[in-house]
Amino acid sequence: MRVAIQGDIGQPVYHVGDEAMAHAAVAELAARGVRDVVLLTRDIAHTHAHFGTHLEAARTLTFPWEPVDRERYLGEIKAVMAGDKDALPPHDQVFAVIETLRTVDALLIAGGGNMNSRYGWLLYERAAMAHIAIALGKQVVIGGQTIGPRLSDTDRGTLANLLRNASLVGLREDHSLALARELAPGHTGLRTCLDDAVILPDPTAPEANVEGIPAGPWIAATIASPEPGIDRNAAALAYARLLDAAATHLDCPIVLLAHMSTPGAHDGDEAFHSDIARHLSAPATQPPIMDALTTAALTRRAGAVVTSRYHPVVFAGAAGIPAVAIAPDEYSHVRLTGALDRFGLDAPVPSLADLMDAPTLDPAWLAPLDADPGAPTDLDAAQAAWWDTVVAALGSTQGRTAKLARHWMRSRRHDLRRLQERVTRR
Repeated sequence: MRVAIQGDIGQPVYHVGDEAMAHAAVAELAARGVRDVVLLTRDIAHTHAHFGTHLEAARTLTFPWEPVDRERYLGEIKAVMAGDKDALPPHDQVFAVIETLRTVDALLIAGGGNMNSRYGWLLYERAAMAHIAIALGKQVVIGGQTIGPRLSDTDRGTLANLLRNASLVGLREDHSLALARELAPGHTGLRTCLDDAVILPDPTAPEANVEGIPAGPWIAATIASPEPGIDRNAAALAYARLLDAAATHLDCPIVLLAHMSTPGAHDGDEAFHSDIARHLSAPATQPPIMDALTTAALTRRAGAVVTSRYHPVVFAGAAGIPAVAIAPDEYSHVRLTGALDRFGLDAPVPSLADLMDAPTLDPAWLAPLDADPGAPTDLDAAQAAWWDTVVAALGSTQGRTAKLARHWMRSRRHDLRRLQERVTRR
């Protein structure tokens, strides 16, 4: 079986979580005998550098950012798949993507948190890839996702169609499962699951290659830059106060691990970590951003995690490490509380506003540091069962004939409408 894997990889701004989920998909498929994969990426050379040249890579679609433009482009792609080759110029990127998907048996949309209006261009990219795959008679499976919470009316319809095009959909939180059931009622393939990157290949002794990693226990801290409109310095000061309290509580230093930055540019997390470090009293180390597997391995070996990002909580939960999570916004709150819940951790998730406004830290915010959650005993079994289900769905032909029949009918209706429009214009 040959599978195309759609992640969000090959970006100029390296994103540890997105790359980690793609690494997990490659490893889990290979463990089940599926080694013939095509990684859909924004930069083929970048992906070969991080995943190896033994894996095939091909360009994915790039969608416009503006809602009206991405909606129009998705419509044009659907018209092409309905038989109207003139709906887009011959040099358009979609025709190369169609040929790539024509060579595979199935499409796996790897896990993520981009099926919402906040990241609408990524939602539409996935909707288009699934539509093309279905039109070509391929199976579509969606890995562990957060969907929503913010969706425009148009984006709700696009997401609903995307969910219906997949035979199996993994949802990372109960909130996402409930929303998926609302959008695609009667869909029998909706499942709860852990994040794709819970179990990752572990590079050998990454500490040996990272300067400044303390020999003893330390806190892995990963903090995202605040959204526009939030006082950056005040946010840095609030996070520094929390990190100093955590370091004092555990009597250990801090390592600031970036999850989203352009390598060598000192932007993104790296830049904001520098802002935080200027306010810290506790000893702190700030290495440059590292690849996903090394970052995950280091996080799993820390004494505790303090973060406003999603995947450090996943790495901590899988390793049985205490985690303190801060939610900068509603989107982050849904994901962070969902991740903690999946590991059976009932920990408070204060907002950044709470942290900035509080005259003193609430002791409950640091309470998770005293917990000894321990690694979940059924983690390996749960992930093995999920990926067994994914591979079975990717190889299944059940429902494919019916989907093709529905697509054929839609195509014929589309052709009839275009013919009627042309006659009317004449």
